[in-house]
Amino acid sequence: MRKHKLNWIWIILLGLFVGSCEDYLDRSPDDGLSEDDVYKDYSSLLGFMDRIFQNDDILIFTHGINSYSNTYVTVGNLSDEYASVRDDDPSKFVNAGNWLENAGTRFEIGSKSDGKNFKSAISRAYTGLRIVNRVISGVDQVKSITDDQRRKLLGQAHFLRAYFYFEIIKRYGGMPIFDQLWGASDDFDFPRKTYQESNAWMQTDLDKAIEYLPISWPDEEHGRPDRVSAMALKAMTQLYAASPLMQNDLNSIENKGYGKEMAAEAARSAQKAINAIESHEYYRLMNHDEYRSIQLMPNSNQFAQPEYLWFLRWHHGNWSAFVRAQWLTQPYDNKTGAEGTPYNAPTQNAVDMYERKGADGNYYPITDPRSGYDAVKTTNPYSDRDPRFTNNILVPGEQWGKNLQGVPYYLTTYSGGYSENFISTNQFTRGSQQTGYMCKKFIWPEASVPLFGEAGFQLYRLVAVYIRVSQVYLDMAEASYEATGDPDAVVTGCTMSARQALNKIRVRAGIGELPDGVDFREAYRRERGVELMFEGHRWYDIRRWMIAEDLFKGEYPIMGVKATPINHSYTADQLKVEKACTYKLTDFTYEYVPVRTAVRTFNKRNYWYPLPMDEVAALDNLQQNPGW
Repeated sequence: MRKHKLNWIWIILLGLFVGSCEDYLDRSPDDGLSEDDVYKDYSSLLGFMDRIFQNDDILIFTHGINSYSNTYVTVGNLSDEYASVRDDDPSKFVNAGNWLENAGTRFEIGSKSDGKNFKSAISRAYTGLRIVNRVISGVDQVKSITDDQRRKLLGQAHFLRAYFYFEIIKRYGGMPIFDQLWGASDDFDFPRKTYQESNAWMQTDLDKAIEYLPISWPDEEHGRPDRVSAMALKAMTQLYAASPLMQNDLNSIENKGYGKEMAAEAARSAQKAINAIESHEYYRLMNHDEYRSIQLMPNSNQFAQPEYLWFLRWHHGNWSAFVRAQWLTQPYDNKTGAEGTPYNAPTQNAVDMYERKGADGNYYPITDPRSGYDAVKTTNPYSDRDPRFTNNILVPGEQWGKNLQGVPYYLTTYSGGYSENFISTNQFTRGSQQTGYMCKKFIWPEASVPLFGEAGFQLYRLVAVYIRVSQVYLDMAEASYEATGDPDAVVTGCTMSARQALNKIRVRAGIGELPDGVDFREAYRRERGVELMFEGHRWYDIRRWMIAEDLFKGEYPIMGVKATPINHSYTADQLKVEKACTYKLTDFTYEYVPVRTAVRTFNKRNYWYPLPMDEVAALDNLQQNPGW
């Protein structure tokens, strides 16, 4: 297998990074470069655009410690995937429904930057749009540029413009068309477009990207968007445009169902992307035996896997801070302060998505009597589950890591256990509640200070992956089904049905084809939730499907597990000490309990983010979203 390796030459920073407010009111940011500098030659303009890839200041670095001006949470904390156990979790104002509380400069919702310390996803997108618009508008000023160089520049710029614009409209809904550079004296108080109008313009960029981009780049430049990346992004954006939320205009938020014609277009685009993947020399759906390595790679010169279609090739040099802060609890990091707790704790809601193997050998949702789950849910609930469960989730009592003497450690998130007690007494978490689980998907046993120290955190590498091959099959399954209403129908222009696309992912995972008698819409949504879990999709999926209101109804919608040890010889006090992490407890009873500190308040208006009030006040034509 070809292993793409790092080459930093093409991402050298040519100028100072934009440090002002990153909203689209900032018409003429001082980026420290004159037009003569930017358009001097091909290398100059390429270097100007390559600032986007240089580090995590523009593209969202999903595993980064400063992605949203915090070290502790991810966008999964807004959905039903995670519950943060940190008392001052910066996502709490969103989860409480207070989206306008400092919304200009807060987690995820904000659209501005205070420079170095805070850069929201939206502010990053605005920065990226200004850069690529400068490339597109001025490429013809570059002297001695070849046609091949021009096509490569424009292909990447059009791809990136579509990507950044998509990051904005999937949060706000339809926006003005950002297709030019504005000068200080220009009037750009344009009215917002509907989502469908915005999407139609975005598709023209993706069509140009597909036309201009090469099918692949040389190894030293792998990671730049290529034709397959653009095809996958086109399918993804069209699927969003077909979704129920996106059928609304600027004045309504109603569930109007899928746009069937757009869903059919999304299916055709996904089919083209799949064809390109299956005939590509490098891209492929990785095998079942390779599943663990999709997310974790040895920290060598390798930085990509065959399943990565669009990803950030830059990576943080020191994993330890955010691995500890985002996923580890005591005693794996030997910390007693802010880094001593698992800030992103998987929920029971997420665990319940994993199917279970029934007596007939087929895998069923746990709500299906054929799964046999009811018979084991209080004594052995994790038996015979989808193999991805053991890849993604750590459960109470599970062996994980070792101490310096090589003695195995066991997860003490059970009732009365050391980790639970630590969380309830630590000054940063004592006002919160654990879920009983830890995220396993992005960590490894050596990421443990007691065993390997800081060196253990350097053994593997995490990469921010925006689109991978499995998502394209899932996009195909959803789009085809919603276009036809029949999982076995084939959309005109396609060769694959929704069921065939879904089964590709199920078979790779090791759970076999979808059995009869299972609702297909629930099946593809559950499969998407499991396959892409914790990868930054769920929050946007439950909004575009318009199911968040139902998921978050009730006083305590987020659930955890209370695993109570039985048949052991330790006293309650002995289970609370750090040494308890070396006790192998094998018998538990399980009770599923509400996580009372994980608030989720979601009203209909929350399907779209509010536009910042100062921007709405300053521009006559910038219409606020309904309900805000």
